[in-house]
Amino acid sequence: MITFEQGFEQVMAHAAITSRNELVPLDKALGRIVASTQQSIIDVPGYDNSAMDGYAVRSNDIALGVSYCVSQRIAAGEAPQALADNSIARIFTGAMVPAGADAIILQEDAVIDTNQKFASDSDSESDLKVSFTELPRSGQHIRLAGQDIKKGAVVVEQGRRLTSGDIGLLASVGIAELSCYTPVKVAFFSTGDELKNPGETLSAGQIYNSNRYFLAARIKALGAIPVDLGCCPDTESATRDYLISASEQADCIVTTGGMSVGEEDYVRQQVESLGSILFWKLAIKPGKPVAFGNIKGTPFFGLPGNPVSSFVTFHLLMRPWLLKTMGYDDSRAVDLSQSSLGSVAAKAAFDWHNSGKRLDFLRGQASINSAGEVTVARYQNQSSGVLSSIAQCNVLIPVQPGQQWQAGDTCQIIALSDFGELTLIN
Repeated sequence: MITFEQGFEQVMAHAAITSRNELVPLDKALGRIVASTQQSIIDVPGYDNSAMDGYAVRSNDIALGVSYCVSQRIAAGEAPQALADNSIARIFTGAMVPAGADAIILQEDAVIDTNQKFASDSDSESDLKVSFTELPRSGQHIRLAGQDIKKGAVVVEQGRRLTSGDIGLLASVGIAELSCYTPVKVAFFSTGDELKNPGETLSAGQIYNSNRYFLAARIKALGAIPVDLGCCPDTESATRDYLISASEQADCIVTTGGMSVGEEDYVRQQVESLGSILFWKLAIKPGKPVAFGNIKGTPFFGLPGNPVSSFVTFHLLMRPWLLKTMGYDDSRAVDLSQSSLGSVAAKAAFDWHNSGKRLDFLRGQASINSAGEVTVARYQNQSSGVLSSIAQCNVLIPVQPGQQWQAGDTCQIIALSDFGELTLIN
C-alpha cells in the first residue's frame, strides 16, 4: 500500500496529452478543449465607433450658443463621409465615426433650432441646425478601433475548455472553426451479480447499479466519450473477455468492484494476466482498494465497488488524469500541500482528529458565514455506503494521519466539481 501522493504522482506521470485533434465548427465547440492557441486576425472594434446616440463633432470647433448644420446621418453599418467643415453629423450607437470628428455629444445635450423633430428617415435631419448645452472633450463616447482586442492578440489559449463567453469572443474576431483535442473514449463496466439497473425489480440480496450511471454522467461531463459495457458477470472468463473488449475499443478502461481479495473478485487477477498493475491499494479513506495499471497498453483504473469510494477515487485520481490526457491546461501543483486538485483554504466548523494511518477525505459542505468567510461543515454520516452524502456535499476535506483541528482552525477543501469550481452552499 502506498500513499495518496505517490499514487497520484504515478497516475499523472502516465497522463500523456493526446496528439489527436480535429476542426470543430464554432457552434459545436462549447465545452471542447482547444488544441492550438487562437489569435485575432482583426481589431475589435474594427473602426472608431460611437458608444452613444448623438452627434459626431470636432471638439475644438464647438461653442455654446452656436448652431451647427447636420451634414449627414450615420447609422450602424454605413460608411460615412469625412465631416464637412463647420458641420456636425447625426450618429447612432455602433456607427463608424467620420474622419475629422473626435467626440460624440449626447442627443440629450442637443437643442434643435427648428421646429422639426427627430425622425428615422434619412432626409428628415438634413436641414437641421443644432446647438449644444454641454461642451465636448476630445475622445468622449468614442470606442476606438482595437479597444477590445488588438489584431494578433491571443483570444483563447491552448488547453482552455471553451465556455459560452469564449464562443462569443471567437465569433467576434471571425473564427468560424478551430482545432480541438479529440475526446478520449472511456470504456467502463461494473462487476457484481447482485447489481440491477434502475427500473428492474430487485430480488433478495440485490441492489441498483448506481456506479454505472454516475460513471457515464461524469465521463460525459468532462468532455470524454463514455463506452458503456454494462455489468460483467462474476466469472473469471467473463471478466477477461470484458477487459479485452474494453481495451480494443477505448483509450482508457474503468471498472468498479472486483479489486478486493475475495473469491468472487476477478478483476485484479485478470488485469495482472493481461497487462500490469502499478498499484492496487492506496492509504486513503474511503477508497483503499483502488488500482491503476494497463491492459495491452491501454490505461486501466480499477475503482472500488462501494459507490462513495468509487466516486471519491474517480474524482481524486481519474478525473485529473482524464483532463490532462485530453489537453486541459491545469497548471496547479501535484502536492496536496500546494493546492493540488483545486484545494483552497476554509475555516472548519467542527472538531476533528484523524487517529488512523490513512489520509482521510471527509465529505463536507462549504458555505459563506455572516463575516464573509468560507467555512466548511463535516457531513454527519461519513460511512462509505452513504451515497446521499455525495449529492448533498460540495467539497472533500483532506485530513492527514494524526492531523487534528478545532472549530475555527483553517483546513483545506477540494471542490467536488468537474473542473475545480467551488460553488458554495447558501
